[in-house]
Amino acid sequence: MLEKLYPARAILGVYNSVIVTATYHVSVKSEDTTLRAAIPGLLRQHPPLCCYLVDGHTAEPKFGRLQHVDARDVLQTLQFQQGEHLAGKLQELHDQPWPKGPKPLWKLVLMREPQSMNDCSVDSVLHIALVYHHVIGDGLSGIAFHQSLLRELQAMEQKGQNPQHTPELISTPTSINLTEPIEQLTSFPLSWMFLMKKVLEEYAPGWLFGHPTTFWAGLPTKSLDELPYRTRVRIITIQPEKVTCLIKASREHGVSLTSLLTAAIASALAFKLPAASSFLGLTPYTLRRVTGTSADEMVNQSTGFETTYPVDILDNIRKSSSTAERLASLWATASYFHRQMQSELGKCPKDNLVGLLPYVIDSVAFYRKKFGKAREATWEISNLGLCKPSPGLPSKTWTLDSMTFTQGAQPLGSAFTVNGVSVQDKSLALAITWQDRVVDTDIIDAVARGFTDLPDLLQHKELTEGGATESH
Repeated sequence: MLEKLYPARAILGVYNSVIVTATYHVSVKSEDTTLRAAIPGLLRQHPPLCCYLVDGHTAEPKFGRLQHVDARDVLQTLQFQQGEHLAGKLQELHDQPWPKGPKPLWKLVLMREPQSMNDCSVDSVLHIALVYHHVIGDGLSGIAFHQSLLRELQAMEQKGQNPQHTPELISTPTSINLTEPIEQLTSFPLSWMFLMKKVLEEYAPGWLFGHPTTFWAGLPTKSLDELPYRTRVRIITIQPEKVTCLIKASREHGVSLTSLLTAAIASALAFKLPAASSFLGLTPYTLRRVTGTSADEMVNQSTGFETTYPVDILDNIRKSSSTAERLASLWATASYFHRQMQSELGKCPKDNLVGLLPYVIDSVAFYRKKFGKAREATWEISNLGLCKPSPGLPSKTWTLDSMTFTQGAQPLGSAFTVNGVSVQDKSLALAITWQDRVVDTDIIDAVARGFTDLPDLLQHKELTEGGATESH
């Protein structure tokens, strides 16, 4: 079911890619040659890397197996221009459509920081961006890939393997199979009440059932001729000691870090948009615990749920003036979301949004009719959580320093998306992504400040610039 949904968005040009970027400190000059040598091992571990879409331009796409992967298709090097940052490069990558025909649905893009271009010392900074089509992997698949890549690099280093002789045309293994479609791994029972509610939301005329409360969600959806596809990216980095503070405070209040971050978004928007009567948040989560699929696999097994923030919650936020009142409203909002999340997880896979997909006969038509209508959500928050490098001897030449998770603009989705990921004992990266002109930059600024100010707010300190940094 999901295998038909995601290509439909690519056909319409409204969603291109997911990118999970790993940032390394390296001491190797020929990183492209070294990474090419790692590709055969990655193909053996992750079958989706060997696939392409057959009839990918139709409503009935299928997976085909590539006989070979050309390293020139999946390895790319980009140079930073003067004053350019990672966020700008990720914007460019997200805006690139996938080539047609039997081509891989992924690539690795290597980017050295400007100060590292002519310096291959141990302090050189190299970004390795895994760019992939959502049809072959969810966000957690990006972590699984980078963990596999780091294991391959460590293994080559320990064996003293010479990467000079890896061919550009790499044969794909014939003894691998894709994970079964999600509908073959579990069932998604729907109650009549849930199904009828969704049908009425989708098709019932407003004069019959009344119009639902309108939540703020930026500009309405527009055709790509009216509002061209252009991704904007803002990266906020929260330092390790501040991350520890956030996690500790969340546990003390019986909520998750995602709940706290969600509350920070709601609070920032409530103050910034005093006329807004409600918000709607969309939260993706993984179905792997239901299907039994390992976290080490590249698959797309994501779903999501919606949370409405009515006017009473927003008023409770807006009336807070002192630090103590702001903290009280923050934790109240976090607890509200946390209860919603626990309820959703408790009933999963019953009454799940994925269970509605069999009723979508034509995915392309399903998305096409959304043009010109209100957006489906105020925001989406997708937190991949923690990347734990595999145990073993640490690499002397490849040191994983941080990760960044981004999604492309979503012309038919939420007004903006917050994407989170962190590396064990390292920083937390929160990337805000949105379609250019859909949301005013001062609103994005307010959300970003909500994140950067959060650690100091929790510690009852005056708001300062310390503890977090931004990349535009």
